[in-house]
Amino acid sequence: MLFNSSLLGQVEVDENTIITFEAGLPAFENCTRFKLFHEADSDNPSVFWMQSLDNPDVLFSVTDPQKLGIRYEIELSQDEVAALALSSQEDAAILLTIYRELPSDEANPALSQLRANVRNPLIINLATQKALQKTGLACDIVFHNR
Repeated sequence: MLFNSSLLGQVEVDENTIITFEAGLPAFENCTRFKLFHEADSDNPSVFWMQSLDNPDVLFSVTDPQKLGIRYEIELSQDEVAALALSSQEDAAILLTIYRELPSDEANPALSQLRANVRNPLIINLATQKALQKTGLACDIVFHNR
């Protein structure tokens, strides 16, 4: 199917690859269907765009936490496992939303640093394409000297 994104333009969407957040995302509860895109010429992209198929103006930048040197060990409740229809932990993928935070004294957002929302990762069942956002995680941060 063809979809007209406000930011990506007209894009082709394979309906078998639509990611469904049954409850939507916090503050975007009406957006339940998303599609991941990346630059066509990249074999190993660092950043993906997660486009809402319910609102052409909603697009998130997301990345694999391992690209940032972050490793998660997340315990899911029985309700979360059921919502994801998760039968194997190998089917679970984690993504982080990334954004630019504009400092109050900075006029150009392109000059600000990227930040990642590490306390609210997205969890996707790659087998069923069902997803949720795990909110409010407490994080233990360990630094490794490499």
